[in-house]
This record gives sequence, C-alpha cells and structure tokens, in this order.
Amino acid sequence: MTWEELLERISLGQDERTLFLPPDLSPEELARYAAGLANHRGGILFLGVDGEGRVVGASEIHPLQITHALFQLTQGLLLPYVEVIEGPMGRVLALHVPQSPAAVAVGAGRVPFWDGKRLTELRVGQALPEPDFTAQVLPAASLSDLDPVEVLRLRRILEERGSNLAALPDLELLFALGLLERVEGQDKPTVAGLLLAGTPLALKRLLPQAEVSYYYHGAGVDPEGYAFREDILRPIPALLERLRDLIQARNRVRYLTVGLFRLEVWDFDQEVYREALLNALVHRDWQSPDAIQVHHYPDRLEVSNPGSFPPGITPENILRHPPKRRNPRLAEALYRLGYVERAGSGVDKMYRLLLKYGKEPPEYRLFPEALTLVLYNPELDEAFVRELAEAQERLGGFSLDHLIAVGHLRRVGEASLEELSRALQLPLEAARKVLARMERMGLLRKEGGRYHLLRRDSLGERALGLLTNPLSRREVEAQLGLSSRAALALLNRLIREGKVERVGRGAATRYRRL
Repeated sequence: MTWEELLERISLGQDERTLFLPPDLSPEELARYAAGLANHRGGILFLGVDGEGRVVGASEIHPLQITHALFQLTQGLLLPYVEVIEGPMGRVLALHVPQSPAAVAVGAGRVPFWDGKRLTELRVGQALPEPDFTAQVLPAASLSDLDPVEVLRLRRILEERGSNLAALPDLELLFALGLLERVEGQDKPTVAGLLLAGTPLALKRLLPQAEVSYYYHGAGVDPEGYAFREDILRPIPALLERLRDLIQARNRVRYLTVGLFRLEVWDFDQEVYREALLNALVHRDWQSPDAIQVHHYPDRLEVSNPGSFPPGITPENILRHPPKRRNPRLAEALYRLGYVERAGSGVDKMYRLLLKYGKEPPEYRLFPEALTLVLYNPELDEAFVRELAEAQERLGGFSLDHLIAVGHLRRVGEASLEELSRALQLPLEAARKVLARMERMGLLRKEGGRYHLLRRDSLGERALGLLTNPLSRREVEAQLGLSSRAALALLNRLIREGKVERVGRGAATRYRRL
C-alpha cells in the first residue's frame, strides 16, 4: 500500500472492516481490537492513526513485536500480516487481519467483537453474530460486473418512490445503497450489488446460486413431473418481474361484488406471492450452492429456499417474534428500493391478504438445510368472503388477530381457548382478551368452554327477500352478482334448511320462499 493509498483509505473513516488505533496501546488492548476484527469479517487495523483519522505515527513499534504478542495473547489463533507504510507524516503499521473461522478470545471469559463503531464483548459460549455474506466483496468481482441497464432500473425505482437517492451520480448511488465498497483503493461491488445489478455473465461466474427455478405443474400432470420449467438467473428486480409474468400467465381471477365495491379474488394474490419470494431471497443462505425453487400447482404455490429460519424463529412463533435478518445488507437495499418493510411486516401482510379472501394462512415446512413456504388455493367460498367483507365494513375493519380467529373457526367449526391461542401465537391470557372482544363485537360465541363462529347469513337473507316471487337460478345469479356454481350452492343450502322450495322442472325450474 502506498502512502497516497493509505491517506485515501483513512479519509473514508472507520467501518466494519477498518479500524484506527494510536500507538500507545498495551499489547492486550491491541490484541482485543485485532481479535474483534477477526471475529467479525476481518479487515485492516491501522496502528498509528487516531480516532479522528489523523496520522500520529508508530515509529517505536517493530512488526515482529506485534505478531509475537498477538500470537501469544490469542493462543496461536491470530497471526496477521503487518505492512509498514512510511511517508512525510510518519510511519503507520497496517495489520491485515483475516476473518477467523472460530471465535478468538483474549484472556479468560470474553470474546471481542468489532461491529464497525465500537468494540463489544461476547460471553464464551455465546454464538458470534452470523456474518453478512451479502455485505462481502468477492475477490474476483469488479466494477465492470455491474450492468448499467440494471443500475438505471434501480434509479427509476427510486424516482418512482420520490427518493432523494435518485438524484445521486451512479457511483454515489451504489455506495449509498450499500452495493459498492472501497477495497484497496478500488470500488468493487458487494454480493448485494451483484444480486441487484450484476450482469448475467457476472452472476453465472460469481453467484450461480442466484438462479431461481420455476416449475408449473398443470392439472392432470404426474405429481413428480411438470408441464413447464424456466431457470432464471437475473438481478433481483428483473427476476421478480419475470416470476410475476410466469405466475400471472397461469393465475385465475374471480370478481365479487360487495355493496358498491368489486373484489378481485385471485388464485394467488400478487402481493402475497411477491412477499413469499422476497422472504426467500432476503432470508436464504447465500453461501449455499442451491437455488430457490418455485413450484406452481393449481391448488398451491410452493417457494423453497436454502437455509432455515434464523435462530429462535419457528413456524409456531413467526407472527410474534421480533424480526431477524440473515442478510442485513441486501435487506437494507431492498428496503430503500421499496421492496420490503424494515419492520419485518411481510408475514403479517401475507396472513392478512390470505385470510381476507377466505384462504388458509401460509404453511411453513422445515428441513435440515431448507425451508418451504406453501400458499394454498382452496375452492372459493363466495358467501364467506362476502360476509367477511360486509362484517368488516359494518364494524370498521378487523385486526389481524380477528382474521386469524375467524379463519380458524371457519375451518374447524369450533375450538378451545388453547387451540385458538396456538393459532393466534399468543399467550392464553392475551388470546382470551382477543376472543372476549370478538364476542362483544358479535363475531363469535362461547358455549361449553368452546368458541363458535356467529355467521350472519346476509347473502341468504338477500336471497330470501328476492324469492318472495318465484325466480330462476339465472335471475338469482344476476340480482345477487353470483357465479352459476355459487348461486346453485346457495339455493340448495336454503332448500336443505327448509327456507326455499324448487318448483317446476328443466328450463321451467323456479325457486320460491316458503
């Protein structure tokens, strides 16, 4: 490293991989800072530079003194390369500290950890924070691996959001998004930068695991086979657009009229599967060579990614656990681009949109080194969706807890407090308060220690009001805005309940209220 390169590096300040230290430290203090770098991502420790970035020199220290002291104080786990840099302001020692595969302790009981701003300590036995692979710079990566067209796409996205970042020059924009790092005086893309704006050749050469495989399994196709497959290796914005096109081409929509509004009910809601895909991209293990797989069936959509939940999160607590991000650099860039919410509300959004249209909540299947999210597409219950929409309009909207409880009771018929507590992922007392409020709202009742849904049959009431005069099925369809199947199901239910009778046969069939 030349003196000019040193000054340029110092001008950028300290960060996760760069540390400035004055020369008057004890060997133990120096060892703690060096071990702190090794326990995070590795980097360079500049000895002879104060915290303000001023060169104060380290002329009295010999490189061999440093290597010997660090070797002794870390039980042989740390042996950095020490580079001597001399210039008009004095002598600076650059300690090149590699990332350690195992925790490096200095003395008994504590493991130092440098987070880019301060030195903290972990207890022995406490897991080290998982390194963010998407913040790293791959040795073979260079600025030419970024596609100008994809960088322009990022700028257009920021312009549409009204972000001030859109006005920055290209390099400043990429630095601001965390997609570039300065390494040894050169601007190089991070893994996040390649994932968001890399050229196809760069992705194939450096990150082939960024490929996503889409499979469509049509009705009547062998469950082990597929009718269509496409492997997609593109930056994430272009990847999401292509996946949307593939899914939408095979995605049915039905329209329901509720009062003055028309609801669009898709087999797979675009916002829901977009959240599922983003979760797979943000939380996957990017060091695994395996690809994300999307399996599209008529009755379900499965999104599988390498890597399981972050530590502490399970399918049983995912709604309530504070968000934990495996790849913070990529997640932060996607947040600034408007793809994800910083608060980790993607799971809540999926639950809400699925339950709103009478569908089941997402299902998580855990494997030793992978995770599959399943979105189900059951037969549309038009009457329930209408009833739910009318109830929300009447009561001023439902919370997510209300939707979960209503959806669970609709599926199982009745449930105990303990069962609903598990469905809500809440402690018993918190679940009891939610259910008590729903009783006061007239949404459910409690009998014999079990909860039942109180369904207001508004659609049936409207049909009975029409059938004071005999009507054909087609006339009922037209006046209630139902499909043929839904109208027939409603009329047959009212017949079974003894409220309506069928008169006539064939084309002359009419229905009238009893």
